[in-house]
Amino acid sequence: MANFKRNQDTLMDIKDIPSIRKVKRAIRNLDRIDFPKFEEGTSVDSYVDSITKILTDEFGLILNPKQTINNDKFLKNFYRVRPLAEFKNIDLIREHSYPPVDVIRMGRCNFPKYPVFYCSTNPGTALLEVAKNNSNVKYCISIWKLIESDQNIIFESFLQTPLPKNNFFNQLKQNVVNNINLPFQKSFNKNLKKPQVDGLLEYLRYLDSSFVNDIDYSISATLAHRTLFAKHDFKTDVLMYPSVQSLKSGVNLAIRPNFVDNNLRLNHLYILSLNSYDLSKGTMNVTLYNYGELINNDIVWNNINPGDKKYLDYLTHDFGEGFLSEFKVNNLP
Repeated sequence: MANFKRNQDTLMDIKDIPSIRKVKRAIRNLDRIDFPKFEEGTSVDSYVDSITKILTDEFGLILNPKQTINNDKFLKNFYRVRPLAEFKNIDLIREHSYPPVDVIRMGRCNFPKYPVFYCSTNPGTALLEVAKNNSNVKYCISIWKLIESDQNIIFESFLQTPLPKNNFFNQLKQNVVNNINLPFQKSFNKNLKKPQVDGLLEYLRYLDSSFVNDIDYSISATLAHRTLFAKHDFKTDVLMYPSVQSLKSGVNLAIRPNFVDNNLRLNHLYILSLNSYDLSKGTMNVTLYNYGELINNDIVWNNINPGDKKYLDYLTHDFGEGFLSEFKVNNLP
């Protein structure tokens, strides 16, 4: 279910939803201006308010299409990658989670001193996001599991931008389009007029494309911050957006720190290197060196032995059957 909010997070009247004509005019206006860039030391709240004002002055609203998802119907595996050389103590579980406040730099979904847990829905995307064009460097990939609970997850996506056909989440993108009227039916017992539907979808495409294409992260961090660190109780827990490094064939996640602490559990870890990859074929050549498992609250590392049945079971369990076809692993039997 989508949740559309004004600047001050008060539910709008249906007549305030802009038409496609107004949205296109607003986009033309915004294309002619330069958004202010975030500078270190600036008040984050003040900066977010300034960007929000620019958008609301043009469109009349900010869109936050969210939905609540039952825990048992959500993703089960979350993949996070860090260069091995960055770890100070790789045996500490905390080092594999989101970074501490005092080292946080600007990111696509965060401002300095506002950490989020960056990860991906599959290991290949997670590895590409960190490795980029570097090869023969060792990385640690950690696999996190969602703890089963009765808690609903507040989910938001920025997928209304051109995606390749092989992106698994194209259907999720289409679901937002198909259900664009749902929150208004529930709140007002009315449907939007067609120019309003077209306007909302065009506005979403503008915001989501701006989110992905933002080079200095000022706009994307603003859009993420105002929902992950919102001043109300309907904060986004998990935010999804296309992976630029995978040419949008995969997706990344930015997860609210408190959600990570209460709902994710570290399961297994692997040390590996990315030797080469071919995005056109969706294949990678990697070498695995060690795998880690949690035993009595400690990370226990094991050398890779191609004859180790437990190791092979972990690979299938952690990465799925597709792992063996998508990755050329140099030390499998």
